Amino acid sequence: WHGAWCWYKVKTLLEAVGQQVTVVDLPGLGVDTTPPLEVSLASFQARLVEVLDAAPGPVVLVGHSMGGIAISAAAEARPAKIAKLVYLSAFLLQSGQSMYDVASTDTDSLTLPNLLVDPVAGVIDIQRDAIRPIFYEECPDADVTLASALLRPTPLGPIGQPLAVSTASFGSVRRFYISCTDDRAVTPAAQQAMVAASPCEKVFTLDSDHSPFFSRPLPLASRLLHIAKL
Repeated sequence: WHGAWCWYKVKTLLEAVGQQVTVVDLPGLGVDTTPPLEVSLASFQARLVEVLDAAPGPVVLVGHSMGGIAISAAAEARPAKIAKLVYLSAFLLQSGQSMYDVASTDTDSLTLPNLLVDPVAGVIDIQRDAIRPIFYEECPDADVTLASALLRPTPLGPIGQPLAVSTASFGSVRRFYISCTDDRAVTPAAQQAMVAASPCEKVFTLDSDHSPFFSRPLPLASRLLHIAKL
């Protein structure tokens, strides 16, 4: 549902200390105009491959929530272009799993009972009167207002398509996890289960809801800078 716009605080903080930051709209999200029915996990991968190929050197690639499946797919295609993968309360899948496989087992998530699926349009949306408790419980009112205006229905395709990754490619990239301990969209229990199944080099925590780019931008930027230096 989110796009590159949600990173505006963190991007500003990182650039203020000399980091080069690129924020990306995945196909069908943000201001990208790809029709939802044409969006797939492969198109997520292709979009990030374009960004990686344009980068001057290996990058720290960060994925939030559904963005986790996109960065895993990108690491399979371009492992040498990625210095580190960072999963921010994100879906860290094993090969052969889909996001739906994992999300549907997170029975304590507030997301599941508030989904609106439109298979004809090829999208899945969220009940808008539920976005605050699900995503933004600890966020400033101004950011909730911004998000309410900019959230878009998410293309269905990538959610049900299994991830295909290998030990030689994806598995060769250093990976880290930032767990949001107050997350009500991807619950801490679900995050811990994913990390247990696909161990990371290190797990960091943030006392945050699902949207630390709004609610905890400075601690999040600090974690990312720390990971970049490891």
